[in-house]
Amino acid sequence: MAKILAVVGTMSSVGKSLLTAVIAHHFAQAGLKVFPFKAQNMSLNAFATEEGEMAYAQVFQAWAAGRKPTVEMNPLLLKPMGNLTSEIIFLGQSEGKLSSAAFRRFKAHYKERVFEVFEKVLAENELVVVEGAGSLAELNLLKDDFVNYEIIKRYQIPYILVGDIDRGGIFAQIWGTYELVPDIKDYSLGFVVNKFRGAPGLFEEGVKILEERTQKPCLGVLPHLQESVFEEDSASLGAPKGRFLSEGKLRLAVVYYPHLSNYLDFDPFRSEEVELIYTAEKEELQKAHVIFLPGSKNTLASLEFLKRENLFQTIRQLAHQKIIVGICGGFQLLGKVIRDDGVENQSPGEEALSLLPHETVFFPEKIATASRARIKLPFFAGEVPGFEIRYGRSFWAGEEINFLGDAHLWGTYLHGLFYHDDFRHAFLNFAREKFGLPPRPKTSFVGYLQKKLAAIAQEKAFKTFLNRLERLF
Repeated sequence: MAKILAVVGTMSSVGKSLLTAVIAHHFAQAGLKVFPFKAQNMSLNAFATEEGEMAYAQVFQAWAAGRKPTVEMNPLLLKPMGNLTSEIIFLGQSEGKLSSAAFRRFKAHYKERVFEVFEKVLAENELVVVEGAGSLAELNLLKDDFVNYEIIKRYQIPYILVGDIDRGGIFAQIWGTYELVPDIKDYSLGFVVNKFRGAPGLFEEGVKILEERTQKPCLGVLPHLQESVFEEDSASLGAPKGRFLSEGKLRLAVVYYPHLSNYLDFDPFRSEEVELIYTAEKEELQKAHVIFLPGSKNTLASLEFLKRENLFQTIRQLAHQKIIVGICGGFQLLGKVIRDDGVENQSPGEEALSLLPHETVFFPEKIATASRARIKLPFFAGEVPGFEIRYGRSFWAGEEINFLGDAHLWGTYLHGLFYHDDFRHAFLNFAREKFGLPPRPKTSFVGYLQKKLAAIAQEKAFKTFLNRLERLF
């Protein structure tokens, strides 16, 4: 039976996902068979394995632990659809859509199914690192909170409470959380003050006060990291936006339209010498070397946005000057027509960018699977692995397609293709050559992440935290 450790927070976005990954990586490097686990996640950044869909955060944590991602790491995934409705994904497979009110009625049903998975995971591993969701002390949700409260209470899991000092109110966050859930306080190993700016010595008095009030040890005052290693989206999806700052790097622009999803398709570019921004400003698109049209949870609404903001014509005009790539919803936008009636060749549909000749129809049946695209481009020829999550299907010349285009203008339904190191390397060096920039050596994205995590673990505050954790756990 595995040992268990939980990482729970005082609220959302306190850094639980990254801290879970750091812990998983540390103990995996020590020789343990480590398994990251999050009972329920709400995210638009899904990843599909051969088994089906799971949240990208647990994929990232699997890589951190040197494990192959599996849907058992995130048995229940809620994908927000708007209007207080989410698609329910259990063990990788869709079980339909439910309103938030309806899902609360079904929670007890899912709880027992999730705990069955959890017990199987415990039997097969040496250490399971459980990540909580949101706050440990959501009193109105506590009765059915099997992601934080009940899993800790039922399995008597030792846990770390994480607070975010950068957002203020750290005393209320940590002391208040312990006071609101006193019946599981004894299971806590201690607390972490995360995202601290400045010298840790400046908060020594604060640590003393918190330890006296909570009667729990401070396991670490962890710094605000200058560089983001991993940030998971929330239900209200946000992505970094900005402007180009450099002249000597390849400039990549992701078009930031409403309902953008799976923007972590572009995460592997962080391991490269490029400049990547998310933007809806035509001036920035004009500066870019490569323009990406990303996935969308509502392709027609994203199309309407492009037309309303005059980006529609801008992208058309830039097609002869830039490299333009569409992924999933972006691939649909590159075509001639998008129809939402579920029938081929019926309604006239909405005119898309018409940069590629295919037409897209949305059907009720969802495609969600690990997949491969056969790519034949001047810089790369072969099959690339990835995954597809979509309702739309595209047709050209009487055949259904999942890839179309040439070296300078192409689209695909395949998410995750830039995680393929050989393909990403070939694509970027082709783009560099086109725009007069020198080639760069190939990188490993998983290797890049593991090096980043190893470097974090060696940073003084994190090293102290991990050493304290080893002694307690």
